[in-house]
Amino acid sequence: MTGGAAYWVGADPGGSGKFGIAILTNDELPQTSFVDCANEAIAFVRAHFRLAPAGVGVDAPLWWSSGRSGDRHADQWLRKRYGLSGGEVQAANSLRGAALTQGAMFVQRMREIYAAVPVTESHPKALLKAVAENSWDIFAARFHVKATPPNEHTRDAIVAAVVAREAFEGRWTHDLADTRLSGEQDPKNYWLAPIHYYWPET
Repeated sequence: MTGGAAYWVGADPGGSGKFGIAILTNDELPQTSFVDCANEAIAFVRAHFRLAPAGVGVDAPLWWSSGRSGDRHADQWLRKRYGLSGGEVQAANSLRGAALTQGAMFVQRMREIYAAVPVTESHPKALLKAVAENSWDIFAARFHVKATPPNEHTRDAIVAAVVAREAFEGRWTHDLADTRLSGEQDPKNYWLAPIHYYWPET
């Protein structure tokens, strides 16, 4: 796959063997892998396409808060809107370092190669619960994904790619990054900017 077809990238950052990466197009099975770090994830993308992706989705908090627990308005909104627990939508201070550092570094390295690529945060587990009753089959049918993920990291990377596709094709317009608490970074005006957090429902 090296031509000019539009494609979307999803990343589920983690540690060794736990970094899921997915490439989604409109007419093919997703190309997926799970690797050790952001550099290997980017190498996977570049091995498949020469041109920039139409969008990137990342399952990691990409802007942070100096408030209690590092909690953000977006996280609070998701918990309240869908009755999710703090374990299901965690504050940044509760997460392992690989998700935070590898997520941010993945975006930075991608932007070094594809300067203007649009990026949205995603939360696959919350999304699956919110719109698909925690069912991969329901989600895949609703969003026309032809895949049976071999593990959770691959699944979450595919969901993140779907988020990027739906967001940057204009079907999802609710950007959770637009409303923030006073201690939060501005994801449209900081070192990793611009970052969005598109969601299908308001």
